[in-house]
Amino acid sequence: MVKIITDSSSNITQEEAKALGVTVMPLTINFGTEEFRDGLDINCEEFYEKLATDKEFPHTSQLTEDQIETAVISALKEADEVLLMPLASVLSGSYERCKAVAQKYENVYVCDTKCTTVMLKLCVTEALKMADKSAAEIMAMVDALRPKLKIYACLDTLENLRKGGRLSNISAIIGSVLKIKPVITFGLDGKVEMLSKQFGMSKGLSHIASLVDKNKIDFSKPVYLIYTANDKNACSLLEKLKIECSEKSNICPVIGTHIGTDAAGIVYCEI
Repeated sequence: MVKIITDSSSNITQEEAKALGVTVMPLTINFGTEEFRDGLDINCEEFYEKLATDKEFPHTSQLTEDQIETAVISALKEADEVLLMPLASVLSGSYERCKAVAQKYENVYVCDTKCTTVMLKLCVTEALKMADKSAAEIMAMVDALRPKLKIYACLDTLENLRKGGRLSNISAIIGSVLKIKPVITFGLDGKVEMLSKQFGMSKGLSHIASLVDKNKIDFSKPVYLIYTANDKNACSLLEKLKIECSEKSNICPVIGTHIGTDAAGIVYCEI
């Protein structure tokens, strides 16, 4: 049997983790000197409320090797093999730290999922269906699944990217004045890519609807509607898409830190 370990960027709550039989390692969010473990010390609602009212802008921290190894040692007590499935290696140094821990054990493996948020959740839930297989077989499945996963999201604000150092002040100011809403996706390597710049959220959501090929959606797997803090824009997107979604997910604090409130999007798997 294989025990799966992921991180809180997967949008899998601790309650869901217990029900699924997966270990979710919490990433850390810092508001000044205050430190919160994602999903343990602070949930989505509490985070977005604090984001709106706190003078300090939050920053996120990687997993520590001690944190990873503690999870691995615990998992090895109940499984033959352990498979670590952290967020994409291009998005965080957590992947390299997972590799460093795995190298200490013959039966611990690391999968570069090349994704995060509910894309990672989808990968993990599919991996759990193969828990009676080998870690190598599960990793091969994830590698084959990842190119079929699609995410499109429209951001309502550029301020969080600016404050997080991922966008220049001038670009953020111009974007704010012109009401530019970027439509983003993840490339096959997991990097964030900008697909389009739209004038206004409505046009951004319409652009997402035009990108989604409804004939290619694999409805045997979850179709996630995603949002940050407020689901108003996500509901507008659903009206434009005219499809059914499996779940509406408020994006976890560690990802919400970077994209801000009122974002909306969709995650699904193609046939």
